[in-house]
Amino acid sequence: MRREQKRAIEAVLAGRDTLCVLPTGFGKSLVYQVPAVMTRRPTIVVSPLIALMRDQELALRKKNVPVVRIDGTLRVQEKRDALERLARGGTLVVLTTPETLQSETTRAAFQDARPWMLCVDEAHCISEWGHDFRPAYMRLGLLRPLLGHPQVLGLTATATPRVREDVAGRLKLEDPLVIATSPERPNLRLEVELVTRASKPERVARRLKTMRRPAIAYCSTVAATEGLARTFQRAHIPSAAYHGRMPRAEREQALRRFLSPRERLLMVATSAFGMGIDKPDIRTIFHYQSPGSLEQYVQESGRAGRDGKPSLCILFHDEDDLAIQEHLQRQGRAHAGQLRRIARALEAWAGAARHVSIPDLALSAGAPRTVTRSVCTQLEELGALERDPRRQIHLVVSSRELRGRIDELLARMHTRFREDGERLDAVREYASTEGCRSAFLRRYFGESDPPACGHCDRCGSPGGARRGVRSPNRSRRRGRRRKHA
Repeated sequence: MRREQKRAIEAVLAGRDTLCVLPTGFGKSLVYQVPAVMTRRPTIVVSPLIALMRDQELALRKKNVPVVRIDGTLRVQEKRDALERLARGGTLVVLTTPETLQSETTRAAFQDARPWMLCVDEAHCISEWGHDFRPAYMRLGLLRPLLGHPQVLGLTATATPRVREDVAGRLKLEDPLVIATSPERPNLRLEVELVTRASKPERVARRLKTMRRPAIAYCSTVAATEGLARTFQRAHIPSAAYHGRMPRAEREQALRRFLSPRERLLMVATSAFGMGIDKPDIRTIFHYQSPGSLEQYVQESGRAGRDGKPSLCILFHDEDDLAIQEHLQRQGRAHAGQLRRIARALEAWAGAARHVSIPDLALSAGAPRTVTRSVCTQLEELGALERDPRRQIHLVVSSRELRGRIDELLARMHTRFREDGERLDAVREYASTEGCRSAFLRRYFGESDPPACGHCDRCGSPGGARRGVRSPNRSRRRGRRRKHA
């Protein structure tokens, strides 16, 4: 057992809220599994992906750990059996999603179980995904009192000091022990090739001749994923595509092929692929398009070489890719006009003394449902809204106070745009740094004076490792200016 695991387990068993940041392959799951089997009350583990939960369920059953999985994919009888097992209590790991935990049909069962611990896996999603993609993540801290105030454990592979602070605040951790280790993985060789849109296909094709498989090629968009997969298939390279818009059966077939030890497959995927995938022999991770943050890059690159053997992580960096990321970051986020329309719609429904559902509120405000749901989650967090047992929303502050909360959300929005720009700057700086790439990443994640790794592409070039590392926090914007709402 690693020293960091031991410290985290001891803190959990002592009843202390804990946030644990351990690199991929360092055994984060053990931090909740060991205490779970030593306690005679259920442990709730919240995960972002169904595939991740299925893998965890299978692994726990092989260890004879009592476990149930409760999510929207279960058949009626399977769900009934799982809820009955939860009601019996005792030692039990309950794997679920944030949405299922808050669902009207299952919420009471979780509350009645009075779990002793709420474990949030991939906790960085609270900071990076919460408002934009998974509002239910934002409500986990609010649910704590309803569950009987269990202690909370947050687990993730990557989190900057700012993200750690954000996660601790949104989970409402009380005097937490924060255990954060270096993201350094000595067996991973980090490389970057600076390319243009025109030169990228040829440069990638050249590297593919020596690239070891199994491998994952990450793309930012569905179109790029499908197009690149077709290119590889025409070149007779064993490959498959994986993205969130594919039918479930096709995704599962692609995953089975990738996990098969008999196939050395190149998986072309969006970021929907890889989280929680237990395949230790991935030899190459390459990013065909630049990611939106170094957090994402380290998460995805860290899936290589979990067996400890040498593996390659290469980024094909094209400045135009960052414009794609800017577009993706804007999608699903409220702009100022939408915020104010949602506020006026809330006032109108309150004036009529009626509660309102998210779909009806979105229709009244002329805003997308995803945006409306995200805004309401944030307003609930600020104490402006409440939800009744039927998930209907009602305003609990005056119109004047609501306008104050909207102004606060506008300030948050501008802060988030600025932070998004800083993350893209960091990707740009990482791609162009003349110093050690590993040291750059370690400094980005909070280390003050990291040493050169000695094996990245910069350390292998004359004078590269001696040039030092420029802090990503002092980067200057060189790309196009972002428009704020």
